[in-house]
Amino acid sequence: MKKALVLCMAVLSFFAMSSAVLAASAMDKDTLLVGTESTFKPFEFRNEENKIVGFDIDLINTIADKMGKKVEIVDMAFDALIPSLLTGKIDMIAAGMSATPERAKRVAFSDVYYTTPDAFTVKEDRTDIASLDDLDGKKVSVQLGTIQDAFVSKRKGLEVKRYQKTDDAFREVLLGRVDVACVDGTVTKENLKNNKDYTDTLKIAFFHPISQTGMALAMSLEDPELKKNVNAALGEVLSGPAFQELKDKWGID
Repeated sequence: MKKALVLCMAVLSFFAMSSAVLAASAMDKDTLLVGTESTFKPFEFRNEENKIVGFDIDLINTIADKMGKKVEIVDMAFDALIPSLLTGKIDMIAAGMSATPERAKRVAFSDVYYTTPDAFTVKEDRTDIASLDDLDGKKVSVQLGTIQDAFVSKRKGLEVKRYQKTDDAFREVLLGRVDVACVDGTVTKENLKNNKDYTDTLKIAFFHPISQTGMALAMSLEDPELKKNVNAALGEVLSGPAFQELKDKWGID
């Protein structure tokens, strides 16, 4: 009888501890672990000192400051971000991530803070690609796990090449191994303007709005308290001068 009572108490204690863990919010922490992917200039990238900087990095630090929190940036592959969030390795994602309905089934998104069209990039001398209809039979490079990856993968008649970094997607066009790269429009304009390897060799063939959902910060569905506080701080940033100042600083339209 005593053994049964002890076992019952142990089981109840276990479930109580499990519930406490599940109920815990990142708001209880002093430092938020924020996942990103550092090849998405100007949103997040490594500068000459190998420090991760960019629009999203400044934005999340501004938001965290309003929340009374510090930020620790965790750099990883883009397709590892959501799995890392789901397993509790990070508290948030700040990586120019589009708040698509498919992703919203797995993570909680903040309010949208930026929307941009997507760009299809070719070599400077190409004149045969000017619209989606011209992609039939072509090889297209994308960053693995992005909305661009999902979009071109659904289209028939294409050969899709997936890479961990956006720079690799552009470079494959330059080397002639693919016909066109499909990457976020703002990131594409930044690369073609400021990357000497691409400035005079690549061009944007056309833009296409793959998703109108816009970029948002991602959090756990199990942490509504964090989302509430993030949205409150984000709202302050969007309604004040700080947001435009960040856009101006990083050259974002």
